[in-house]
Amino acid sequence: MRIHHIVTGELESSLPVSLLNSGAHPDVPHERRLPFGFRDDIVRKDGSVHSGVMVPVPVWLIEGTEETILIDTGLGDIDEVSAMQSRYGVDFVASRTEEQDLVAGLARHGVRPEDVDVVVLTHLHFDHVGNNELFPNARFVVQRDELPQAQHPPHFCMFYYPEYAYKVDAVRDRLEVIDGDHQLDPAVRLVKIGGHTPGCMVVMVTTDVGVVCLTSDVMYNYRNLELNWPMGSFWDLPELMAGYDRLHDEADIIIPEHDWQFLQEHPSGTIG
Repeated sequence: MRIHHIVTGELESSLPVSLLNSGAHPDVPHERRLPFGFRDDIVRKDGSVHSGVMVPVPVWLIEGTEETILIDTGLGDIDEVSAMQSRYGVDFVASRTEEQDLVAGLARHGVRPEDVDVVVLTHLHFDHVGNNELFPNARFVVQRDELPQAQHPPHFCMFYYPEYAYKVDAVRDRLEVIDGDHQLDPAVRLVKIGGHTPGCMVVMVTTDVGVVCLTSDVMYNYRNLELNWPMGSFWDLPELMAGYDRLHDEADIIIPEHDWQFLQEHPSGTIG
């Protein structure tokens, strides 16, 4: 069993998004709470300069399973994403290099989009469903509790956009809707945590180095993990923190979703 980290672009994240209340606490030194790669010179389209961090938007390809499994589909068209977010007052930078093209990233592991059998949508925020239409032969596994907000999000919901509901509609006839934990493969277990969103789930993969937890946005970065401190975007905080306890109980290796520190911990970009 091997897990491959494939980056589909980068998004700007502010400190309040990375850590609830910006991680401010008298017992936490300032430098201790800054996410990996935090900087003070992020330039937005309007020329304004901001502090924050450019975080990777990965998908995860699981090798060694009975079917070819992809976790999430990553960041879609950059111009579309930027225009969509801007309409809601979100001006964070979105970018993609040629190396971060999803089709090219899969090809580096000998996989074509049509080879993917299963796509697990850990939740339905825009940066996890952006390339759904690339996978014509896959079935898409999603938690039931994710669908209402993805289709008709209330105004106060962060990172669900009604303009992006078509990404789910595009694969509606191939959705496998589950409710709770689900054994996808003998080595791959989907665990419903919630917390970040109503139906957010993590992926537990049994490998030769132990049980690896791909946290999705339950843990956004390594500061969330190290400080046991959640990110600033959540639906149910007690549920989210109970999920942190469950991850620690059930996983040997915990992988936060949006953090370039991953490549410091796993330089090859592959686990297992």
